[in-house]
Amino acid sequence: MSSPELTSAILAVDRKAGGQVRSMVASLPGGHEYARLAADVMAPAFQGLVLGLIVLPGSRMLGVRAAAAGTVAGMAAKVARDAIDRPRPGPRGEGGFPSRHAASSMAIALMVARQRPLLGGAALVAAMTGLAARVAAADHEPLDVVAGAGLGAAVARVMRRRRWGRSGTRR
Repeated sequence: MSSPELTSAILAVDRKAGGQVRSMVASLPGGHEYARLAADVMAPAFQGLVLGLIVLPGSRMLGVRAAAAGTVAGMAAKVARDAIDRPRPGPRGEGGFPSRHAASSMAIALMVARQRPLLGGAALVAAMTGLAARVAAADHEPLDVVAGAGLGAAVARVMRRRRWGRSGTRR
C-alpha cells in the first residue's frame, strides 16, 4: 500500500469512528445537547483554572507557566492546522487538525499535574471529557484531538524542562 493510500485509509477510519461516536451520542436522550455543552464549557473552564492559579497565593508561577504552555501549544496547533487545512466534520470552515483546544488543555493540565497532582489529574479528566465532547459535537474527528493532545503534551514536556527563576525568566 502506498503512502497516499495508507493516509486515505487512516482518514476514512477516523471519519467513520467520529461518525460512530456522534451516532451513539445522538441516540441518547439529550446526548447532543450535553456534548455541545461540555465542548463549549471546556475553554472557559481551563481559562478559569489558569486565572485561579495566578490569583491564588503560592501558585502564581504555576499559573503563569500553565498559561504560557497553553498559549504556545494553541499557537503551534493553529499554525499546523492552517498549513494542513483538513476539513472538520461539522459546519465550521477552518481546518480542524490538530485541535487547538486539545493542545492547550493538555499542555495546561500536564503543567499543573507536575506540581499539583490531584488538581492536574482533575484537569486531565476534564480535558479528556471536553475533547470527547468535541468529537461528539462534530467539532473534530478523533485524530484531530489525539494529535492536538500529543502536541500539547510535547509542549508541556519542553516547557517543564526549562528552569525558571522567581521572576519567571529562564535561568
